Amino acid sequence: MRSIPPAHVHFFTTVTSEELGHHHLLRLYTFNVNGTSYDQHVHQYQGISGIKFGHYHSFYGITGPPIAVANGAHIHLLQGEVDLNLYNTGRRGALVKSAQMEGLIAQLHQHAYQGYSSTGFGYEPW
Repeated sequence: MRSIPPAHVHFFTTVTSEELGHHHLLRLYTFNVNGTSYDQHVHQYQGISGIKFGHYHSFYGITGPPIAVANGAHIHLLQGEVDLNLYNTGRRGALVKSAQMEGLIAQLHQHAYQGYSSTGFGYEPW
């Protein structure tokens, strides 16, 4: 009988490409998945960028398969483009405050991102 690999998540943080003179911070935890360093599992993820110049971007995706590192751990590659800045809402006044402090960029645009996750953590055996 084969046991199910442990469930775990990964943390990811990066800065997007620069577009229209600015970039955004991305920070996220992947969704929980059962997997090992060698089984080709992937994780889904989604989030919203940090606010810059009175706007933010949503993003989502699926990581690449695990990349084995020291001690049997693994990381994942995350890459893609954030969504257009179409539907910004108030976010409790943060967009207005950002626009007042930094200025406002309302022109529709996207940013690319790429980087590697942390090693997995929060393992729960099944």
